Formats: sequence, structure tokens, C-alpha cells
Amino acid sequence: MDIKTNDLELFLEKYPQMSLAPSNKDEHIIQGVLSLDIDDQYGVIKDDFFIKIVIPENFPVDIPTVYELEDRFPKTSDYHTNPDSSLCLGSKMSLKKRIKETPTLEGFIHSCVVPYLYAITLYLQGKECFVFGELSHGLVGIIQDYMGVFELSSIEQVIKLLEILSLKSNQGNKKECPCGCNRIVTKCSFHKKIVEYRNVMTRKEYEEERKLISLAFDIWKKESIEKKKRKVIPLA
Repeated sequence: MDIKTNDLELFLEKYPQMSLAPSNKDEHIIQGVLSLDIDDQYGVIKDDFFIKIVIPENFPVDIPTVYELEDRFPKTSDYHTNPDSSLCLGSKMSLKKRIKETPTLEGFIHSCVVPYLYAITLYLQGKECFVFGELSHGLVGIIQDYMGVFELSSIEQVIKLLEILSLKSNQGNKKECPCGCNRIVTKCSFHKKIVEYRNVMTRKEYEEERKLISLAFDIWKKESIEKKKRKVIPLA
């Protein structure tokens, strides 16, 4: 399903401070001011951010990229931005889950962009950390997210989970459950969580993340063994 013209039109009608900008045929670019006006436990939060949203043609399958254009905050890891200065709104899996629940541009703004800018506003006002929690950057953050969402306690469990999610359901369901119950997936209540996330990303995407995590974990194990050997073998 590709982004539809009426979705763009509805979005621009609701957000008159934003407008279409020049773009290539594979994407749409929306640029302008996104205003926050939130009243909650932290008080009244009002702020304006000048942002650019690069929307891939096949949204909501692919995730838009968002940039803050006025240098309101440093584009560093402390402020959860990527090396290209785009905003790090969350892990791929979590963002795709939110988009799947509300697969419109407005849904993406409310579920992915507004929470980030809200947390940034509070952070700039002196809050010690991001109010919705923080993941580490890179692969470590991806692992943390899987552990948190699926309530797993080890990298090995995450790798087993990703193997199951990368297989066809009739194959994955016959695998041993990653929760550690020693039963196959369909015989465990954990099966419900797997079903919930099975179509959030493609099997190929889950397999790519499994390979990355497995490779990094194998390297870490080898390095740990080498360190232990160096401690045991006395220096000449």
C-alpha cells in the first residue's frame, strides 16, 4: 500500500503551518512548523519545531525520516539523533508497530514524532532524562528493545525469538519457545506475543536483525574468551 494523495491532503489541511516541498518521484517531503500544546503532569507544554518529514512512496510500509531544521538542540547521541542529523524516534520494530496501529501521516506524527519532541522540550527545560525512557544507540538499543517488549533476559533468547519471527508461522510455531519454558511455541502463552508482532516487520527484516545480533554476539564471546586467556597466561 502506497501513501495516498488524500492522506497527504488531509494532513496538510489539519496542519496548515506545514506544506509540500520539492522532492523526487520516490518520496514526498513535508516541511514547516509542528506545534506542541500539551497539558499533563509536567504542566502546560507549548513549543514550536520547524521540521522536515521525508515520506517514502510506499509509506506506511517504510518509515518516514524526520529532521529538525532550526538547531534547537545539538544533533548528538545525547539528544537521540542519527549520524545524518535525522531524529532517532525509536527502534525499527517499535516504530513499525506504532505505524501499523495508525497507518496514516497524522498517526505517525502523533505516535512517533510528538512523543520525541515532547521529551526533547522537557529535556531542554532541565529534565534529567527522556520522560518515555531511552534506548542505547545502535545494536545495543535494538537488543534492549526486544528484551523489553518481549520480557526476555538474554541475548540468546532474542536470537531465538528473531529466528522464529523470520520463519513462516507453521515452521516457527514448532520451534522451542524463547521464553525458556522448554515447550514449543504453540504450547506456551508467549505464542500470543509472537503472533502480535509476526507481521509488524517482514520475515526478511527480522532475519537481517537476527544476523546482525548473532554476529555481534559471536564476536563478543570470542573477545571475552581471549581476555580470559590473557589473564590466565602469565606474561613472559
